[in-house]
Amino acid sequence: MCLTPRRVGVVALAALGVVGCPKPAPIVQHNTYAKTSGLFQRIAIVPLQPSPRMLRATTPTGVSAMEAAELVARFLAEAIEQRGVQVIPASDTALALKAASEVISLTDASAVAALAAQKFGATAVVLGEVTRYREREGGASGAFSPASVGFVLTLYSAPEALRVWSARFDETQQSLSANVARARKYPGRGTRWLTAAELARWGIENAIAAVPPSVR
Repeated sequence: MCLTPRRVGVVALAALGVVGCPKPAPIVQHNTYAKTSGLFQRIAIVPLQPSPRMLRATTPTGVSAMEAAELVARFLAEAIEQRGVQVIPASDTALALKAASEVISLTDASAVAALAAQKFGATAVVLGEVTRYREREGGASGAFSPASVGFVLTLYSAPEALRVWSARFDETQQSLSANVARARKYPGRGTRWLTAAELARWGIENAIAAVPPSVR
């Protein structure tokens, strides 16, 4: 087929559109390691831990690293409960771990899953780490620096402690002018600057929504 100059230009623009508009990155990156349905019956939240980098960082404004981890764990429990699933909150899991006859690390999935199943009848446990929790600088209508949140979650079956699914959220709020498609996904559709808590809650909700039916 012979292409006229005008047609060549149209084809070239279309090609540039495909190349110049890459598929946007997912809100949550997640992986499924095993298909074990029926886990979303009674889930125990293990106290989330702030990353070593967060613990070393200074927080002149906003919340401390431990407070941030507690907030994200609370958002996680609320997001799961909204789907009609029984949740053992991180505070109850922490008390059970403290009362255990032996010292159990919060990162020991095998020991935590066994204890949660024994004490609470849990069918799954969630372990995780908050890697970043930076509050916005400024207000909703104008921020000098946007909120930024990162966390990693891993779901294990209980009592077997089979690693089933994991999710990673790493987001710094983008403006409408910088990324329209991304900004429109935020609460408020990019018309305001979110607090770190709002961004974290949004990330948690997207993470739980991404859990596949083969796991639920």
